[in-house]
This record gives sequence, C-alpha cells and structure tokens, in this order.
Amino acid sequence: MAKTLTLNLVTPQKQLLDGLAVESVVLPGVQGELGVLPGHLPMIVQLGFGSLRYKKDGKEEEFAVMGGLAEILRESVNVFAEGADLADEIDEEEEKQKIKRAKASLSNKDADIDFELAELEIKQAITRMKVKKHHLG
Repeated sequence: MAKTLTLNLVTPQKQLLDGLAVESVVLPGVQGELGVLPGHLPMIVQLGFGSLRYKKDGKEEEFAVMGGLAEILRESVNVFAEGADLADEIDEEEEKQKIKRAKASLSNKDADIDFELAELEIKQAITRMKVKKHHLG
C-alpha cells in the first residue's frame, strides 16, 4: 500500500494542486469532514463550504473550498471545487469589506438586487475568514 496520496485540486479558473504527494487529506463534505488516508475505499463526495486540509512532510496546508465534488481513489484524491483559496493568501480585511458591501446591497430595498448572489458572497467571505482564522491557530 502506498504511503502517500496524490492530491489534485482544480477550480473552473485554474489548477491549484497538480499531483502533490501528501500523507493525508481532510475534505469539507456536505455531511461533515471526511479524513482520507492512503488505501481509502473509492468514493465520490459532495463538498460543502469549508476547509480542505492536507499534510505533506508533517506540515499542514489549508484551502478554503466553496463546494464541488471530490473523487477519492485508493491512491489519489481529485478535488473539483467551485472555488478555492489558499489560507495563507486570504486577506481578512478584504473579506470583511465584501461582507459589508453585500449587506449594504441587501438592505437597499429600492435597488435591483440579486439576493442569492449577495447571500452567496457573504457565505463565501465568512468561509474564507473562518479558514484563515483556523489556519493561524
């Protein structure tokens, strides 16, 4: 049995991880977190909003993931995320501003607002902030 997994992370915009050899992966499944080690039974997992974490050389890295699917095979994990951001690259102040703008647009009753989009922007910003906070420990 392999001692590592091959991790791939793809979004509609770009490939974020390509064939990275990792020791373990934790995925944000819609029904809770799912830990994956080498030799895991094959399955497909629907992803929710949350933290995708992996260990490489004993060090943990983390991404904020915004839904999608993950294909788990015995020796690899292929993540097809609707959106993903590396925790180290998330700017908390920028996320706070996104929330503020979305809330302001929701409170403007006269404007032609896409409520679902504004709520999605808030949910994404909150997810990014939670992942950033978790990552900083």
